[in-house]
Amino acid sequence: MHAVFAEHVADYVNAGLVAFPVDARAKRPLVRNWERAGTNASRAWASNPRFAGAEGIGIRMGGIVEVDVDAAGDAWLQSAVERFGDTPVRIRTASGKGKLWYRGNGEGRRIRPFRGLPIDVLGGGFTIAPPSWREDLGAAYRFLSGSVANLNDLPTIRAGALEDGYTRAAEGVQDGERNNALWRHCMTQARFCDDVEALIDVAASWAGSFPDPLGLVEVERCARSAWRYECEGRNYLGLRKPQITAEDGYMDDLIDQPEALVLYQMFKRWHSKRPNFAIAPTAMSEAGSPPWHRTRIIRARDVLIERGFIQEVSRPIRGRRAGRYRFAEQMADSGKDHYTPSPPG
Repeated sequence: MHAVFAEHVADYVNAGLVAFPVDARAKRPLVRNWERAGTNASRAWASNPRFAGAEGIGIRMGGIVEVDVDAAGDAWLQSAVERFGDTPVRIRTASGKGKLWYRGNGEGRRIRPFRGLPIDVLGGGFTIAPPSWREDLGAAYRFLSGSVANLNDLPTIRAGALEDGYTRAAEGVQDGERNNALWRHCMTQARFCDDVEALIDVAASWAGSFPDPLGLVEVERCARSAWRYECEGRNYLGLRKPQITAEDGYMDDLIDQPEALVLYQMFKRWHSKRPNFAIAPTAMSEAGSPPWHRTRIIRARDVLIERGFIQEVSRPIRGRRAGRYRFAEQMADSGKDHYTPSPPG
């Protein structure tokens, strides 16, 4: 048994962070009201025999923003460093993936904001911190570099790293992806140009750095296509806060967890006007609403809790009472683009 929480909570509390016990495997807090707790609550949980032996330690984000690299290997982690800037604190998760910590600067919580990159930016919610232990993997979260002692030395994320998620270096664009890359670049640059001729100049300059440059006719075609979308008010590519419905945001933030998305939509239909509601996985399964085994419902529910869509009001006691939950007051920003068409042929 690894009593991580009781042994290491003081490290984070002394650094001014709110820490609480978590189930590191389920990535779920073991206590309620962690969103509003202070460091005194962290100390109280550590002295409570019920939580002192917890193998996971969670910390509330805000003062820290985490770049969560959801792919194993040093190459992915180094790629993230090149994008977001260097930081003294690098972390390896129990499953071999990576995390980078920076000083929070109001980034919010963004799930998969960069197309094609397995990266989340977590400036809200919570994260699991070293040296949390995963018994199922027989491994711990650990610092690759730095430690809690370096938290006061954290830099902010590099300027522009969050806004240019839909552009890339021209030198790395290969044959077969030139049109797509150039069109996307034009879409992100169109709002900064006074007319289409200026955009064509920008496009020609950028595309001139391709290893195998495009001809001027193709460059103009991409630029004029992007300019048409800009003039018609249909260019949302790369906007930090596109004009979308709440439902679009829910879909983007749960696109990798379709069962959680379905469950959330069901809860919104049934309980949107209620201050809180019960989730009874066994009864729901038996009623066929949804027609899943109770364990699937539990997993989907836990994803909604972890990602901040719902909050636990009262903990379930199996065989005695269902847990009660409420909708979170603020949903996570997806940071994605919406309603943007495909590039020209």
